[in-house]
Amino acid sequence: MADRTGVRRWVRRAVVGAAAVAGFGVVVAQPPAKLPPSVPAAGESTRTVAVISTAGGKVAISQEEFGKFLTDRGGADKLELFVNKRIIEAEAARLGLTVTTQEMEAALKQDMEGITVKYDEFVKIVLPKYGKTLYEWMEDVVRPRILLGKMCKDEVKVEEADLKIQYERLYGEKRRIQMVLYPLNDQKTAEKLFAQARTSQDEFDSVARSQPNPALAAAKGFVAPISRHLPGEDKAVENVAFKLKVGEVSEMLKTAQGFVFVKLHEVVPPNANTSFEKEKDRLFAAAYDEKLQLHIPKKFAELKQKAQPQIVYMPPKEWQALTPAGGLGSVINPTGGK
Repeated sequence: MADRTGVRRWVRRAVVGAAAVAGFGVVVAQPPAKLPPSVPAAGESTRTVAVISTAGGKVAISQEEFGKFLTDRGGADKLELFVNKRIIEAEAARLGLTVTTQEMEAALKQDMEGITVKYDEFVKIVLPKYGKTLYEWMEDVVRPRILLGKMCKDEVKVEEADLKIQYERLYGEKRRIQMVLYPLNDQKTAEKLFAQARTSQDEFDSVARSQPNPALAAAKGFVAPISRHLPGEDKAVENVAFKLKVGEVSEMLKTAQGFVFVKLHEVVPPNANTSFEKEKDRLFAAAYDEKLQLHIPKKFAELKQKAQPQIVYMPPKEWQALTPAGGLGSVINPTGGK
């Protein structure tokens, strides 16, 4: 995903994380090879989620029945997301951290700017390809990422050298490119599309629009102008972009992200209307943000290690016996949380 200062591994990697319970002792339900009957006996349901009328009278649909319905139809793959989400929320509650609507809207705007797409394109093109609604993106990606960022606030340090790198990124010479990224497991298709894209601008546009990466496809392969000192392991795109002449298409590159080829559209000259000293505050913010995004996954890994979630299945009566408050979402900590 591209970010606002260039290409941050070409696509911002969202932290789709989430949760546990206070004290970091957690028991979560996930289906074993064969689930026992999960429709609870009378009085065992913690909540009725719907009531339907039948010829024999009214029938209540329990929370447990609905949960089993989702699990049996593939909902189990969302369990880890939910558990991770709770881990983050529990730690945030312990630290007194919250997220405002304004913060979430600002983060969403940043995500869209990072991949140079407008709101409608983000909602209609990008999110469906990630299998998410806007609500899911905000709750499963944006909110946890902001909370983790707040937890890392005092753990991120910025040095003078970081500011100088940011200055060249922001105000140094740049290259405006159009990019196609194709998976490493399909080299033949990548080579075919590469040959097609080189024939004309219309063909390059067509290939760029149909590439598998949804963010790049939505932007027709265009990313924010790239500079020197791109973050990430791969420097291949940066290196080739600064060697091309305007209108030229690079060779197809094999990188850790996939097969890549780019077309140079414009050389953007350095900004001569500013100075390092004048921009120090902005440089600090950019350097801090970059280091923060790298630190967030480490922070979450640390939280998850402390949480040590256990994957189990238990009938409602046993579940309730483990919850001091007697309800779903209460502290579940049979081992004392140590």
